[in-house]
Amino acid sequence: MKQRDMFPGSIASRSVEAPDDRRESTRRSALWAAYGDALGWISELADESGLLRRTGGAALRRPVEWTRRIGGRAGIQVPLPQGCYSDDSQLRLATSRAVGVDGFDVEAFAKVELPIWLSYALGGGKSTSAGARNLARRGTRWFTNNFKGWARSGGNGAAMRVQPHVWASPAPGAAESFLPDVVRNAICTHSHPTGIMGAVLHALTVARAAETGRLPSPDDLMTAVDTAAALPEMIRGDTEVGVYWRMAVEAETEAFDEAWTRAVGKCREAVDEATRIVGRSASEPTGANGYAALVAGFRLRDADRRGDGILTAVTAASLGWCEPRPEEALILAANALGTDTDTIATMAGAIFGFIAEAEPPVDVLDATLFRSEADRLAEIAHGGGRTVHRYPDLLHWVAPATRSDALTRLEDGALWVRGLGRAVAKDNPIAPEKGEFQWQWVELEDTGQTLLIKRREVLALYEETTGAAPPSGRGASDPASLQTGKIAETSSKFVQNPSGSASERPNAPHDLQGVLEYMEKNKNDDRLVGATFRRVVNKGTPGEIAAFTAAMIDMLRHPADAQRRSSA
Repeated sequence: MKQRDMFPGSIASRSVEAPDDRRESTRRSALWAAYGDALGWISELADESGLLRRTGGAALRRPVEWTRRIGGRAGIQVPLPQGCYSDDSQLRLATSRAVGVDGFDVEAFAKVELPIWLSYALGGGKSTSAGARNLARRGTRWFTNNFKGWARSGGNGAAMRVQPHVWASPAPGAAESFLPDVVRNAICTHSHPTGIMGAVLHALTVARAAETGRLPSPDDLMTAVDTAAALPEMIRGDTEVGVYWRMAVEAETEAFDEAWTRAVGKCREAVDEATRIVGRSASEPTGANGYAALVAGFRLRDADRRGDGILTAVTAASLGWCEPRPEEALILAANALGTDTDTIATMAGAIFGFIAEAEPPVDVLDATLFRSEADRLAEIAHGGGRTVHRYPDLLHWVAPATRSDALTRLEDGALWVRGLGRAVAKDNPIAPEKGEFQWQWVELEDTGQTLLIKRREVLALYEETTGAAPPSGRGASDPASLQTGKIAETSSKFVQNPSGSASERPNAPHDLQGVLEYMEKNKNDDRLVGATFRRVVNKGTPGEIAAFTAAMIDMLRHPADAQRRSSA
């Protein structure tokens, strides 16, 4: 069976837009998503009086400056600038940063981005935070992240961050071009079918809007559910997801196929219900009354349903049936107090961006970064683009022991965010009346992202074992010094041999003998061993991976015997 045949309604892989058109539509999708987040975060978990305190008594129609407690009960009250966004957009940027010209680097996302995000998180659900904490442990793999309750994580924390996979897709109409990465991203923190389905359905509705330039219809949503139903067949070809993750989940819960069938059924029921309430006709928007009816029908104010992955995805896609104007629709979502205002608004914003005729009325914080990342992903979709971030060598990477240890200092006094690079202080540290920790606004030097990061009063000196710093200035943003989206110093062909010519390097993991001969010469270089193993895992077949692993274990444990066999 050809892979595309697994997806009902998918089309052959092709790009349907000119590069400039794709860039503009992707940019609007990214900006409207961030705008919805910034608007909805102001009203998140607020009642009417609380919202009026946050807005200074004004109606919530656009992002404003406001104040929020950061860091829990022991934290601080921090004035937030107009357009400040929450964890939804932070994790979307983290996903985007991990998408390079070689695809999605799920290892870097799971082991670097998620643990470091904890130090600057503005909000965050229980499953996402627990998953990120567990991924900071050296022995935890992204496909078996078994934190407490991991197999029951059905929230919307994955769905809200997966849009970059669609934005970088060469063919949004072909589900197989982005769904594998959506699933890999999701199961880093959300392994329950409801959480995965929320991410899959949302990605499919964003893709439909990108492909057609219109809001998804009720029929489009049901077609997306049909496509999602084929997911178990798709993941069987992915060893890490279809074998290791699946075995781990089924050992703790039940057969995945059966659980997924129930999730598909729940999704169909939700689409039917939304259609019954508000989806009669795209030419007859139901307005605020229709959205209020949808919120009531889905019981989105109930604690156990507010952040449900499936209900959030269907609600975000259905919002346009109530109000087709992007700005007015996001105002509706943000003012539905008691619901997950920011996540519904940000997911709806990603869809609305593809039909919007202009960018949002005001810029969000870091709008320049959202534009540049959207442009970069659109270029990748057309076969170009670049990788923007050099991640540390994961063979030696150790995540910070606590959230306050992510911000360090270099010997020259410059700030360094572990895993993310140089940073510039935007203000003096903010200290609570009690407690040893502080918070500080910083800006990442190579991307311009603004972080309110937890820190110690006295910063530790950066440790080189966590990843080599660039020699000076903005070195990490120089395209010539960037990795290709996998691991530092990895070449576009295989791995770079400092002592040999390109002709001495094997070109593909399928040349297993050549790879092993190369490793025999370089087995004492931990960086090259790690880079080579990563390349084989990413590009090799299951048999090649198993053979390479066994040979490397033998080589490293019994080097003399391995040398004799290689010579023979």
